[in-house]
Amino acid sequence: MESTQLKYFLKVVEHMNITKAAEELCISQPSLSQTLKRLESEIGFPLFDRTGKNICLNDSGVVFYNAVKDINHIYSSALDEIREINHNLGSTLSLFVGCASMYLPSLLTYLKENTSDITFTVHQWEKGVSTDADTDLRIIASSTPLDDINAVLLLKEKILLAVPEGHSLTTKPSIKLEDLKYYDFIGLESGWALEQMVSDALSRKNFKPNVSIRVDNPTILRRLLSENLGIAFIPKLTWGAMKNSNLCLRTVDDFTTERYIYLYWNDGYRKHTVKKCIPLILSFFENTFSDSED
Repeated sequence: MESTQLKYFLKVVEHMNITKAAEELCISQPSLSQTLKRLESEIGFPLFDRTGKNICLNDSGVVFYNAVKDINHIYSSALDEIREINHNLGSTLSLFVGCASMYLPSLLTYLKENTSDITFTVHQWEKGVSTDADTDLRIIASSTPLDDINAVLLLKEKILLAVPEGHSLTTKPSIKLEDLKYYDFIGLESGWALEQMVSDALSRKNFKPNVSIRVDNPTILRRLLSENLGIAFIPKLTWGAMKNSNLCLRTVDDFTTERYIYLYWNDGYRKHTVKKCIPLILSFFENTFSDSED
């Protein structure tokens, strides 16, 4: 079994489409198909269920995929350690920021002030990162607390209703979900964790908001809120302090939900840059939100 076969297998799983995977790998589709067939022949069992042009992992494929991910991570971790031993790793750090993006410029300023020797690569969208192994550190949000030795809590914040100033809801003594059924909402596309989190919480309350505008970028959503084009549920601390904001944050009596923001890193060897940046990121969040009341 060759490393190239495993690399091609992971890319096919990522796309679940042989043609797209072949295009990204810069090889022909027949060549990729033959590589997969040789891999399955060596294993002795098919890894995919095929229906026409569509493919999906079968039970054997899921087991093999999880194993290959682990192998790939162990291999990458070993290379990092070897390069660092031989002083060839360089002072680099890859950071995925999946939430609290309004504070990203301030966070990077703080990191650069305290780590002038590190070069940072920053991702904000999952599609820019094929696997967890592509990033050294990840800032992620969860609707529930995480029990993971590789994750540390940065912040817990409530999700509140954002209403433009002058809106009729700003002066309403109390608000319930029933009061919101005729108002236009602004939402993110389904790929965003915040959108999924809010949608799931509202579904549990059997409430479906009337989303009249859906965007693919939180910055655009915040701008549309300020332009009085609708209302939305937003995080209290990381979104609530928007500059030049004309928004009023309201509690909805029968809808209480919150999100947990974590710093997460991978198993295995930690580069010196990871060791240096973990306490700095913790310090930044502690200093930034120390006076905030949730």
